[in-house]
Amino acid sequence: MVITMQDARELRARRARATAVVSLYLNVPVDIAEHHGLLIRARDLLKAAEVDQAMAIASDSDLTEVITTVAARSQDWLGQGVAIFACAELGLFEVMKLPGPAADLAMIGARPYLRPLLATVQRNPAYQVAVIDSKHAWMLGIGDGEISTLAERTGRQVPSKAFGGWYGLETYRIQQRVMQLSRQHFRDTIAMLVNGAAARPLPLVLGGQEAEISQFCAMLPDAISKRVAGTFGVDSQVATPGRVRELAAPVIADWVAAGEAQLVNDLMNEQPGKTVITGVGECATAVRARAVAQLVLADGQHPAPDVLDEMAGQALDGGGEVTAVRDAPFAAAARLRFQVTAPSP
Repeated sequence: MVITMQDARELRARRARATAVVSLYLNVPVDIAEHHGLLIRARDLLKAAEVDQAMAIASDSDLTEVITTVAARSQDWLGQGVAIFACAELGLFEVMKLPGPAADLAMIGARPYLRPLLATVQRNPAYQVAVIDSKHAWMLGIGDGEISTLAERTGRQVPSKAFGGWYGLETYRIQQRVMQLSRQHFRDTIAMLVNGAAARPLPLVLGGQEAEISQFCAMLPDAISKRVAGTFGVDSQVATPGRVRELAAPVIADWVAAGEAQLVNDLMNEQPGKTVITGVGECATAVRARAVAQLVLADGQHPAPDVLDEMAGQALDGGGEVTAVRDAPFAAAARLRFQVTAPSP
């Protein structure tokens, strides 16, 4: 199965009492020859997690089952990221395909370790792609590891321009007709996008020839224009679903990264202490008070990663949003619903 935010919420509700939950994140290489090294990597990660989390004891049976599963099933996960959660006490053993890569990591604790899961879901959103030229439009949905055709259309045809007529007048008329039909085709395609957005407004990537995409973008209403994550060049006549996804993926990755950078910039430029706070301690207090609308956690290993993971879970429990960011000057920041008074020492 491909992991979703709903899976994260369900995992969050699982808490072990007598033993611990094993959480393992792995990126599986495409080359089968490298899979022996993958098994060694999994063992090393779990051993390091046992040392780091000495107070949380994982059962030998859980550790063995995780390693056995990696050895037996890694060829089913070629080129994918996977998350494995195990705890016999809870009757928990889940292997979930991630929608994108996550850092190889193992954690042992009272709950499943969710921060990599949340960040991966955030950074690999479902999105739509519209491949467009002056006569054709093809809209695809990409997400959950699948590519689906949402809609297709072909505009009306025009007479051949091979014969120009007297003084090129016929060519001129045909050119004008081509332009009229092209604009009508673009308008009909936009209507298709508007109808699709009403059901599920997702990020949109546009593919096609540069001149035609430029003309098409100039006609977009604001509601659709705001959804456009970027564009890529492709010949629509030879495009395949796989090639479209290959070209669209870096566009979405850049769009997500730009959004994270903008969020960090916005947080750092807002007046602190009113709607925005920074610092692990301050954020932990706000999370416990259910005052956090958005908890922002920086990538990388910081002190007590289990504390940050617990903060993320509590923010979700309180109805808040959890966002991972790169290159942030803080370990944790939060946008508040209301101000929180620090407890007296």
